[in-house]
Amino acid sequence: MFDVGAFEIFMIVIVALVVIKPADLPAFFRTAGNFLGKIRSMGNEFRYGIQSVIDEAERQVKDPFDDERKAEGLKPDMSPEEITDHIMENRKREAAEAAERGEAIVDPLADDPKGEADLDRRD
Repeated sequence: MFDVGAFEIFMIVIVALVVIKPADLPAFFRTAGNFLGKIRSMGNEFRYGIQSVIDEAERQVKDPFDDERKAEGLKPDMSPEEITDHIMENRKREAAEAAERGEAIVDPLADDPKGEADLDRRD
């Protein structure tokens, strides 16, 4: 953070010798050391507080597709092919259940069996 080298420390000691009496130097350096220790402690507390807020926020961030995955019954270790097969089985089961109830099943590709519908078309 602060790049204080040997030359800067030497200059501080020289200025302290000129400004402060040599007899008062130990008390001055003790007070300065305590002050710097408190500043470092406050900085560490601040850093820890910010990090704990960030960690808590990351824990609370929810996967936006978590509800859909649970509704479909998908597991985290499923491959893309397994996911596709599982979803297709769910759709077939839902279509069969709807047919049993006598509900009409809407097929979005019924007018376009090849799947070449222009989805960007604006009416």
